[in-house]
Formats: sequence, C-alpha cells, structure tokens
Amino acid sequence: MQSLMMRGNSLSGSQEWNDRTALLILLAATTLFRLFYVQWVDLAPDEAYYFTWSRNLQWGYYDHPPMVAFLIYLGTAVGGITEWGVRLPWVLIGAFLTLVLHQMGKEIFQSERVGFLSALVMNLSLLGSVGSIIATPDGPQALCWALSVYFVYRAIQGQGFRDWALTGGFFGLGLLSKYTMILLVPCVFLYLLASKARRGWLLRKEPYGALLLGLLIFSPVILWNARNGWVSFLYQLSHGLDAKSGAGLRTFGDFWAGQAGLISPLLFIGALWAMGTGLLRGVRKKEDSFLFLFFTSAPVLIFFALVSLRSKVEANWPALAYFSALVALMAMTVEKWPLWNQGKKTIAGLALGMALLTTSVAHIQPVFPVIPIPPERDPTSELYGWRKLGERLKEIVSSFPPGHRVFLLTPRHQLVGEGMFYSQAKYPIYQWDAPLRLNHLSSKNAPPAGSSAIFFTEGGSELPRGLAPRFESCERLETLVIDRANQPVREHPFWKCEGFKGMR
Repeated sequence: MQSLMMRGNSLSGSQEWNDRTALLILLAATTLFRLFYVQWVDLAPDEAYYFTWSRNLQWGYYDHPPMVAFLIYLGTAVGGITEWGVRLPWVLIGAFLTLVLHQMGKEIFQSERVGFLSALVMNLSLLGSVGSIIATPDGPQALCWALSVYFVYRAIQGQGFRDWALTGGFFGLGLLSKYTMILLVPCVFLYLLASKARRGWLLRKEPYGALLLGLLIFSPVILWNARNGWVSFLYQLSHGLDAKSGAGLRTFGDFWAGQAGLISPLLFIGALWAMGTGLLRGVRKKEDSFLFLFFTSAPVLIFFALVSLRSKVEANWPALAYFSALVALMAMTVEKWPLWNQGKKTIAGLALGMALLTTSVAHIQPVFPVIPIPPERDPTSELYGWRKLGERLKEIVSSFPPGHRVFLLTPRHQLVGEGMFYSQAKYPIYQWDAPLRLNHLSSKNAPPAGSSAIFFTEGGSELPRGLAPRFESCERLETLVIDRANQPVREHPFWKCEGFKGMR
C-alpha cells in the first residue's frame, strides 16, 4: 500500500485535475440521466407498496423500518404523486453515494485515481445503478452504510469525537432504513479485534458511545415494535433465518449466482479476489487499510452465504459487502496496473465492459425489450402495465353516480400500492384478509355501510371466500389483459360490488 500512496502522491497536478473532472462528469451524467429515466417506467409492485406507507407515516411497518416511507413522502411532496416524485430521493442517494465512494478511495489510499475508479465502478454495476433508481429500503441503507464505514475509518485514525458521533448518527439512520444495518457492529468489532494497531479502541468509550447514539436514533422503531407485538422484528427474523424446506446446496448455489449478477460476474470475481488479498495483506504485511476494508465487506457476504444453506437469500441482501470491496479492488488495480501484462489488463477492461453492458441492457429492457425473452418470464415486465390498471380503475369508478362512496379492494399488498398510486390516491383502498398489513380491511377502518367497491386482483376467476356476503351484489366485469410485444403478461379480473354491509 505504501507504493500505492507514493504513486498517488507523485501524480501530477494535471492528472489529479483530470480525475476530478472525470468525477464531476460522471456525477452530472448519471444524475441527469436518472432524473429523466425514472419517469419512463412504471413503479414496481414493491415500490408502489412502499408508497402506501408514505400516505400513513409511522415508526414501523410489517416488513421494514420507516425510512423508505419518509423519503417517498418528501419526494412526492416535491414532485407530486408521480414516478419522478417517488424515485427522486433515490436519484439523489445515488449521487451522494458516488461522492462517498470517491472520498473513501481518495482518503484511505491518498489517491484521486482510486477514488474516481471506485465511484465509476459502483455506477457501472447493477448494484449502484439500479439501486439509484428503484425505491427500496436498500438505497438509504447503502448510503448510510458507506457513510458509517467512511467515518469510522476516520475515527479510528484519531480524527476525534466528531467522527465517532457521525458514525453513530449514520448507523442509526441506517437502522431506520433496514434492519441488516446491525451487521456493521460485528464488522467493526472484528476489525478492531484483528488489528493490533487499532485494538486499543475496544477499551475506549467512543465506539460504545457511537453504538448507543445509533440505538437511540433507532429507539422509536423499537418502541413501535413493542407496541405492535414485535411484528416487524419477528417477521424479518423468520423471513431471513428460519430453515426452509428445500434449502441447502441448491439455494447456496443460487446465492452465489445472484451475487455474480448483482455487480456482474467478472467484477464479482474481482471483489472476491480483493477481499482475500486484502486479508492476506492485512495479516502478513500489516497493511491496516486493507484489513479494514476486508472486515467491512467479507463478514457480510460470509453471513448471508451461511444463511443461504438454510433459506433462500435474495440477491440484494448482501449488497453492503461490495462498497468496501470495490474500493479495495480499485486500489489494488491502480497499484498493480503498471506491473500487469496485456492479458490481465484485457481482463480488467472486459470486467468494466461487461458491467457496463449488463447495466445498459437492464435500463433499456423495460422500455425497449432488446432481449427476446417471453414477456411473462421477463423480470422487467414488473415495471410495465400498471398505468393501464390505474386507468381502468378510474374508468370503473366513473360508472358510479357522482358523489357515491367508492373504495378499492384487492387481496395483495403490492396491488394495494399499484391501485393507490395509479389512481392518484383519490379513493380509499384496502387489502382483503391480511390482518398484519397497513391497509387491512377491518371493523376499525372499514368504509361506511352502503358504499360500493371495485375488487381487483391478478389472475384467478373467483372472489375470495367470505367477500361476496359483505355486499348486496357483486358483478364480474371484463378482465384487463396487459399485453407486451403483443403477448399477454398478466390478467387483472375486476368485480363491481355494491351495497357494502360493513365489517362485524
């Protein structure tokens, strides 16, 4: 690492200026593109579901803590109930994350080049690019994780109380975003335990003060869970850690395939190489910066790899592992580049090219399907057809007499979101038979007797058991078929139900 720092310090002023200029171009280009792109595709079902939370702000929800709801509330306050409004905070998160990755690489290795390449590679990967567009809890958690890692690095260098306080603050905000932020605690503890140079921090009050500050910021979520039967904590523990039937080597293999897809196969191999090499250099050569980057990346990946032997792990769950790993990878690349032969340099170029190609296709496919996948099997079809659903709902509502009370009803929480968003939140909407969900239809929140409902779902041809007796009559309407490239993607049956009898 010393040679890397010497090389970084020996860069001419013009080279450093070129790297800074390239960073500004990268930041401006990606941010402007995303600000336009987010308007072109419909909200994914989960995004629409989180939008429903923003209409009813509280300190916790069945699935996650509240940060995603707070951000969508702010975004739609600025941009209205539009795709642009919902996703605006995530575009800004992507811009800030670019700056944080640049600052991490620059400060840890005293190299503008490492900083720029870290920011560039993050934006080329699906992890960074799609995460800066789609509104999920992962976006704010990623930014808070990167900021926490950056400030804890500064803090252990002896930068002072301020950096420990910022570490605790961003740790707490990360916990408000997603519960897996808690993994930062064992990562930092293991690093301090392994680092002879930094082990003394385990006997000082500052790290524990940062931890307590983070938990204090998170405490409203703890109180919300306590008042609601610990529902969110129990759901996530069961969802993520309970042994599932069929899990084992198959789900373990699926886990690694998902990780390769998340940042592209060659970059993933490079990230693994950087983790392993960083550990060796940290232990054998006492290069503490690489040891730090190893312990703020590899333990997350190892944890979820072990979980995948018991249960299915979604590809995005271990995403926190890659920010430090990509910084380490870029540091090693800058250091080794003059020593590599043409073959190694070609592989490095292919890694970046593959990442760019994969990310480009992922952005183009929802708008112009360039890969000939049957639409019903194309995952980007989830971003298609929801505006048509909203138009159909508004058309049916208009068939009722003016002033008549009408509400929407559906059996799935994602459809609650799509129905609410694409009807501009103009009509009350409820979920049927889902007592733990926010919009559950119950005696406590039911619309007045005599109201009429539009029941809609995805697939199926019958009303759920127990629904029809709640109304005087239910009439089946024409099914909406969502076509893409002249092939059906999904079907939405509708029923017009009149004379709501209330909930007992």
